[in-house]
Amino acid sequence: MGIKGFVEGGIASVVAGSCTHPLDLIKVRMQLQGESAHAHAHAPVRTFHHALAFHPSHGVAPQTITFPSPSPPPPPPKMGPIAVGVNIVRNEGVAAIFSGVSATVLRQLLYSTTRMGLYDILKHKWSDPRTGN
Repeated sequence: MGIKGFVEGGIASVVAGSCTHPLDLIKVRMQLQGESAHAHAHAPVRTFHHALAFHPSHGVAPQTITFPSPSPPPPPPKMGPIAVGVNIVRNEGVAAIFSGVSATVLRQLLYSTTRMGLYDILKHKWSDPRTGN
């Protein structure tokens, strides 16, 4: 009963987390589509000072010319989950689908293993011996 719940829960959660990791990676990549274009849309206005060959000396304020930043190109069309997955494999390789899986495995080993093992122990400790509930 004791360690068995931890081991079984840990193995099951690591397998489940590893299997669903590619879907989570694709979801995050879809959420980030167009973020770089959005960051450039709020670029500051550029200011240029008039370059003179001489320094104005009679109380004339230097002239400032302000140009708005050029508008960014339109963002590429949003891709669906299959297109994002194919794009990852094509550009980064098959192993890229599992990039970052170590964080998922570590989380499952620490969090889910403890949760599953403690649930099994507490379930048997506080269940009603007459009904099994």
